[in-house]
Amino acid sequence: MCLVDNAKWLEISLTVDGELAEAVAEILDRYSANGVVVEQNVKYNDAEDLGTPYGPMKVYGYLAIDDQLEEKRAKLEQALFYLNAIRPLPRPVIKEIADQNWMAAWKKHYNPIVIGKKLIILPAWIEQTDFSRLAV
Repeated sequence: MCLVDNAKWLEISLTVDGELAEAVAEILDRYSANGVVVEQNVKYNDAEDLGTPYGPMKVYGYLAIDDQLEEKRAKLEQALFYLNAIRPLPRPVIKEIADQNWMAAWKKHYNPIVIGKKLIILPAWIEQTDFSRLAV
């Protein structure tokens, strides 16, 4: 994790199928500051369904923009080049992003979880609006 104020990151992402996702994630993890993120679409049939993954996966890695960036980026591009020789890869999408408080950022995307007819899992930072349910 970069502890410098106003730090910037280079986000590198590739959209690949499930067979390539693990290999791409392993390569990105070698050079990323704090691991990688893998996203996949999930289809739910109803509220009780655990979900069925479908479609391509998007794999993200984050490189700190610092004095080691060019060296890490060159090694990352070389590793992706060799993987591409085995199985074709799409071009990575690369963009610069500003640092933010990741520990708080996820909260704005959290939705309360309704359980049955009477309960709702509601974290402390969300105000209760449905008083017909017991918030836990």
